[in-house]
Amino acid sequence: MTHKVVSKKDKKYKKILIISITAIAICSIGYWGYKYFTKNQEQNMPIPAVEVVKVNTQDIYPQSSFVAKIESKDKVGLRARVQGFLQQRLFQEGDLVKEGQPLFIIEPVNFEASVREAQANVTKAEAQVKNAKSQFDRTKTLFKTKDVSEAKLDETQAAYHSAEASLEQAKAKLDLAKKDLEYTTIVSPMDGKIGESTYSVGELIGPASNTLAQVVRVDPIDAVFSVSENEMLNLQKNFPKSGKVAVDFIKADGTVYQQEGQIDFVDVTLDEAMNTLKIKASFPNKDGELISGQYGRIMIKSLEAKPEIVIPMKAVQQDMMGTYVYLVDNNNQIVRREVIRGTELEGFNVVIDDGLNVGDTIVTEGFQKIAPQMTVKPIFEPTNEQPK
Repeated sequence: MTHKVVSKKDKKYKKILIISITAIAICSIGYWGYKYFTKNQEQNMPIPAVEVVKVNTQDIYPQSSFVAKIESKDKVGLRARVQGFLQQRLFQEGDLVKEGQPLFIIEPVNFEASVREAQANVTKAEAQVKNAKSQFDRTKTLFKTKDVSEAKLDETQAAYHSAEASLEQAKAKLDLAKKDLEYTTIVSPMDGKIGESTYSVGELIGPASNTLAQVVRVDPIDAVFSVSENEMLNLQKNFPKSGKVAVDFIKADGTVYQQEGQIDFVDVTLDEAMNTLKIKASFPNKDGELISGQYGRIMIKSLEAKPEIVIPMKAVQQDMMGTYVYLVDNNNQIVRREVIRGTELEGFNVVIDDGLNVGDTIVTEGFQKIAPQMTVKPIFEPTNEQPK
């Protein structure tokens, strides 16, 4: 009888095979046991309840806010047009001034003397014209009777015209002298507020001097702001073409300026460097409450209501994938829906620009208990209409 010799190598393979079969069997038993246990657990677990609301529209008044800077419509630096010693300063720095109000007086003595001298020269020239005209008229009469030559007539005519030219020259010098005298009183070119004085009384000033002071127009005054291209498109979309909007200026401390403004300038092109559009809103500022250089915010609010989808802010979720809400479908299963979030409103509500439809049911409470495709029990919030 022949005996088969089993090698050590065959014994090793046989042992590995037995261990592998045993491991597979154990895993299979564990897997199906887990599935059975889980299934029983799921069947025994209660369906989670979540609070929901029905999506509906609400009439809202679109509004947008932008950082703004107060700027004067006009700024004028006062300069001396004639040279002389500063004799008087007729204002307090920071005063509100009126158009034509005297602000500085340059010592006028020399200029008054120049006016008197120029006036005397005009009087003298007028007398010379009168005399030259008499000579010319007399010569014309004598020329008709052949008592003087034509050359003499031409001479007296030329003398007359020369006297007239001298008179015009004297009058022009008188006008300049009067204007220089007028320039010794420096007046405000407009209603506004005057700043700090650069020179003191007694200093020599003239056309080459620096600006004496600056007057800025304060009523009305502008709030200047810029909007990006996307913001501009949003304004065009949400605000009425009729232009019926309220424009408010909100100061840095949060208080609202009492006077309402209006948009009076929209630039015709976008700034190429910043890709923004410059806009100006004009505000009454009779008491000078708004100051050039002051920062705040412009709030633009439509005066015409627009129906928008509005939901509680707490219903909106955010993760790395984007902004979304959880819907409950007709089978009471959870569905994730991506949305585009719009303007935040009072009462912790938010406008949804895209992603939801009227009649959708969205989850507002109980997010920690749910996941997509899970079956839930929707409980409608009492403040919302129950589904029919």
